[in-house]
Amino acid sequence: MKHLIIVMLAILLGLTACAAPRQKLTPQGNVNLKTANVYYAQQNVEEAMKYYSLVLEDNPEHALALRRVADINLYNGERFSDRAVELNKAAFEGYDKAIRVTESFANLKEDDHADLRDMRKRRTSAWTRIFTAAEKQYEEGNTRVAMDIFELTSKLDPERIEPLIKLKTIYQKDLKDDAKAEEILQKIYAQDPENLTLLQEMGIFYLNKKDYAAAIPFFEKVKQREPLNVNNLLNLSYCYFELENYEKARENNQFVLNLEPRNTDALTDAKYIAYKLNDNPGALGYLKRLLEIRDDDQDYQEICFLLNEMQNYTDLITYAEKWYQYDETNKDAVRLVILGAQQTKNKTLETRYTDILKKMQ
Repeated sequence: MKHLIIVMLAILLGLTACAAPRQKLTPQGNVNLKTANVYYAQQNVEEAMKYYSLVLEDNPEHALALRRVADINLYNGERFSDRAVELNKAAFEGYDKAIRVTESFANLKEDDHADLRDMRKRRTSAWTRIFTAAEKQYEEGNTRVAMDIFELTSKLDPERIEPLIKLKTIYQKDLKDDAKAEEILQKIYAQDPENLTLLQEMGIFYLNKKDYAAAIPFFEKVKQREPLNVNNLLNLSYCYFELENYEKARENNQFVLNLEPRNTDALTDAKYIAYKLNDNPGALGYLKRLLEIRDDDQDYQEICFLLNEMQNYTDLITYAEKWYQYDETNKDAVRLVILGAQQTKNKTLETRYTDILKKMQ
């Protein structure tokens, strides 16, 4: 029996050595690896972790051991929520190292490439879990804890801009530190000036600071890349409006209306732009379009006063009556119907609404 055990052990060691010729281990290291693999297959992660750790003591660059330790940390990150950040960090770092070791092998085979794809996917999953933990901490009001975790995710993967954008938001909105927020944004922009998400963030940052001249170049770059981005076009139009470049404001606003003719934000902005350009007929047209979409007391008041100013008494009667139908307690609507009736010599209408007004006194 003893002889049989020795023979089986020799076969086991030989198979392990053949299975991973690029990964040197001592005889004891090979035994530890095989033992770890058995426990891992049995889903006994605690024992598997112990023996994979021994393998890594023997060879810190052992790709399979690195990968399995990362797998176990990723798994434990789901099991132990109070240690999720710590365990997912360990998983990320383990996958990262295992990927670098595997990529260094000569003559990579298809299985190697499959392993690399799987590890990259899992590394991303570990990073995402850490980022999500930071978001949760922030939502729960633990701002400083969230900032530490966002900074960790940025350190783990410096190419990801999401954590820096979150940090920018915290510095700007929570800590009221615009200088630090701008510093972070400028840092990201210097690294990745063509990133579309970042261009939008930069534009919105300066828009919120009311630095419209600084915001416009970023919104213009987004417009070049995404000419159908309605929100970007509205932001661009707003910036030009605030800088009193009303023609450019109207141009970008019209792009929105071409895409979404019933966009109430764009129609409202278009109305104000028309006023600034002394285009009362244009403003009237936008008000009419708004009232086709919605009933709104402010819109009715505005269109009636504008029609009176334009001495368009026929339309004044139409919209003042609609205003009264919308709000039968509104004396201004009734008075404007009477005014329109007087100006158009419509005695019947004038009498009817005069009686209504008397009953409202």
